Amino acid sequence: MSHNRLTGLPESMRHLGALTYLNVTDNALTRLPDWLGDLRSLTELRLYGNPLEALPDSVGALGALRELHVMNARLTALPASLGGCGALEVLDLQGNALTALPDSLGHLSRLTTLNLRFNALTHLPDTLGGLSALHTLDLRANRLTTLPEALAHLPGLRKLDLRWNRIEKLPDAFDALIARGGQVYL
Repeated sequence: MSHNRLTGLPESMRHLGALTYLNVTDNALTRLPDWLGDLRSLTELRLYGNPLEALPDSVGALGALRELHVMNARLTALPASLGGCGALEVLDLQGNALTALPDSLGHLSRLTTLNLRFNALTHLPDTLGGLSALHTLDLRANRLTTLPEALAHLPGLRKLDLRWNRIEKLPDAFDALIARGGQVYL
């Protein structure tokens, strides 16, 4: 269903309970239906290239979801329910207008890749310290001035990209990340 001119998803889709992959990239979707959470077998959802302004709260019911891609949209906030996507491994939100993240993102203990580049984030919640499986965190081109120290203690973090922010000094806690071979780009 990608690369069309869809402005909405057909109501009949809500009955596709066995659907595992949905790609509606490069359409004209500005919102998603609340029944999206009924697609509980979804493991991958690709929404990039749509002028989406928000994700429905029902996205948190997608417990099998492993990949969520919402790049180059118009998101300004994320629903707190997103923390309910316990199987999520890849979350790609680059190119939106996010200014903050919900604390609930720290519940995504299986998340390995978090791409937040090209947003408007000014701070990050301390709860991101709960992302124990995270190995790649891309924060390029935001408005960050500080980082939560908890990020430095993530056991699997291997790549942290902070370029094009407003960080003047990396906290001393990040020395341990660098010492164990983590790559930090400032």
